[in-house]
Amino acid sequence: MFDLNTTFSIDANTELAGLIRISDTIVSATGNSFDPTLGALSEIWGFPQPETVPDPLLIQQALLFTGWDARVDINDDFITLEPGTVLDLGAIAKGHAVDRTYDLMMELGATECLVEVGGEVRCGSLTGRVWHVGVRHPRSERLAGILAITEGAVATSGDYECYFIEEGVRYSHLLDPETGFPSMNAASATVIADDCATADAMATAAVVAGPERAVDFHAEMYIGMLIITADRNDVCETHEFGDVPWGE
Repeated sequence: MFDLNTTFSIDANTELAGLIRISDTIVSATGNSFDPTLGALSEIWGFPQPETVPDPLLIQQALLFTGWDARVDINDDFITLEPGTVLDLGAIAKGHAVDRTYDLMMELGATECLVEVGGEVRCGSLTGRVWHVGVRHPRSERLAGILAITEGAVATSGDYECYFIEEGVRYSHLLDPETGFPSMNAASATVIADDCATADAMATAAVVAGPERAVDFHAEMYIGMLIITADRNDVCETHEFGDVPWGE
């Protein structure tokens, strides 16, 4: 399943390398709750089309090929991945694409611009326009609230889109790098940040960490953070960090 003989190197001047460097910053800022080396685990679980809980032995074997600090070496010329490492940048690449699109639109002369891809939003203007962004509730059709921002990014991650339920337990694609199993520390997290790549990755990390660990995230990485937890009866509780800019 894994290539155990080949060390993979990425030229430091490529866009991919730039995204890995951003990832490295967020890994550190979240205490490794964000970890793009979990690709081997995602394959074991079968996401994005999972069927059942895998054999625990396979999960333990896959964990041997994960761990950002041990598997990724970053220097001035190359980024090197240890043999068997499978990168999964799905929790940051979409946000990065939103940023690139937003920057392009503004460079082409837009005075007001909002880019949205699958719940990841980047917006701003030269006019001071206020943008209103709805936050989906993870356990109902209603909104958890509406944010009002003039410039920046909003990203939400949750356990309600890519998941399956087995014996009454919800298993989502949001894997805990410590256990190899889906995290059940939160139902969703919304992060407001200066750019969407950061908001995207931080939102994933916040769901994995849950509110008790997310309180230790580096505060300079985000403007506001909203984490919603849910018990087995889907009773939800909201936790706010930083400055969450609620609108009308």
